[in-house]
Amino acid sequence: MLKKIIFDDFVRLGRGFDLPDDKIVEGIYPVVTSTNIKAYHNTYKVLPPVVVTGRSGSLGKVQYINEKCWPLNTSLYSKDFRDNVPKYVYYFLQTMHLEQYNAGAGVPTLNQNHLHRLKIYIHENVEQEKIVRILSKYDDLIENNNKRIKILEQMAENLYKEWFVRFRFPNYENAEFENGIPKGWMEKRLGEFGISLDSGSRPKGGIDDSLTEGIPSLGAEAVGDLAQFDFSSVKYIPLEFYNNMKRGKFDGNAILVYKDGAYIGKTTIFRNKFPFETFAANEHVFLMKANNFIYQNYLYFTLHQKEYFYLMQNLNRNAAQPGLAQPDIKRIKITVPTEDVVNLFNDLVEPIFDEIFQLAKCNQNLTNQRDMLLPRLMSGKLDIKESQKKVIEFKPKKTFIEFKNSFAAAARKDSGLTEQDMEELYKAYCDDSRDE
Repeated sequence: MLKKIIFDDFVRLGRGFDLPDDKIVEGIYPVVTSTNIKAYHNTYKVLPPVVVTGRSGSLGKVQYINEKCWPLNTSLYSKDFRDNVPKYVYYFLQTMHLEQYNAGAGVPTLNQNHLHRLKIYIHENVEQEKIVRILSKYDDLIENNNKRIKILEQMAENLYKEWFVRFRFPNYENAEFENGIPKGWMEKRLGEFGISLDSGSRPKGGIDDSLTEGIPSLGAEAVGDLAQFDFSSVKYIPLEFYNNMKRGKFDGNAILVYKDGAYIGKTTIFRNKFPFETFAANEHVFLMKANNFIYQNYLYFTLHQKEYFYLMQNLNRNAAQPGLAQPDIKRIKITVPTEDVVNLFNDLVEPIFDEIFQLAKCNQNLTNQRDMLLPRLMSGKLDIKESQKKVIEFKPKKTFIEFKNSFAAAARKDSGLTEQDMEELYKAYCDDSRDE
């Protein structure tokens, strides 16, 4: 049963708090912008649970933060849930499409006065709890898969550092060293090493936001954490325009480099038909591939190291025009191992990547299922009892021994992971305790 109330009796939203970048002190409390967690500070302003949405700049995104945090002044946060279930409020706000209440002439700004007077229809508390249990099951599975992705990424990262930073690759005890690197390895600039590097473009006049189909056009906003992508903000270009593009087409595996903007030099990798089998890059991101493809995984992990991110940031600061140019990147120097070592590295890393991107696709399916249910549950069009069914979930196929042996290098003491660490990782990896 739905009841009619005004928005201000549903939740009271308050403006976030000022915190300039130079005042952020590294800590454990999330600093929340209108769209994401920007950083972690040493103190907080708000106790959990907190629902945060955009006030100025970016509107429409809704976040649920279940820990002490600092909402920034570009956001609105939940000051009072008015005795409603907090996570129900979070889900309900997603169905309101808050971006439609923009009152800003230049910078998008949420019209709070109009919002608080709106008449809305909500469920009684008992039904709110039921809806939250249904939708949270999807979110819990997505969160658990993301934890699995992080575990697998940590293993691959440890393996990379063990072999190529500490130089403890197979048979390293017998290796000879010259100029600080194993004999046979070389120092090369990326241009000499051999890479393809290009970016694409967008139609004259920009993207047509009304397009809901065509070829996805991705920019710097797509360069996030490994195997993470926000499908809700995808923009499209016409197929005809894509077919006429000479550069910037994804061909199944590419390292993405943030070309200009706040996070110049940030990298990620897309592969295994994720996030799309086909997409185009716009002018704000580079697509990179090693000419000798066996080095692709190695190249990604190398450029993903912090020192290379800082190097590319500094290249930008030294440039007359903001942003990275191809010559800047091609001058970057890397260590190039021998092919036999890189092939052994790929033997261990490829199954990790395959599993990571399988989990990412699973999350995409779970998100689609949840987003189909959400508006129908909130509007009352879908009976709550009908939707209380088992959710499709990911089941790891590996036993602990198979898991450990598959990623044996990550279990080495020198990499920072002991046998006990591996057991704890496996327990987390196979955690299906959220099943009901």
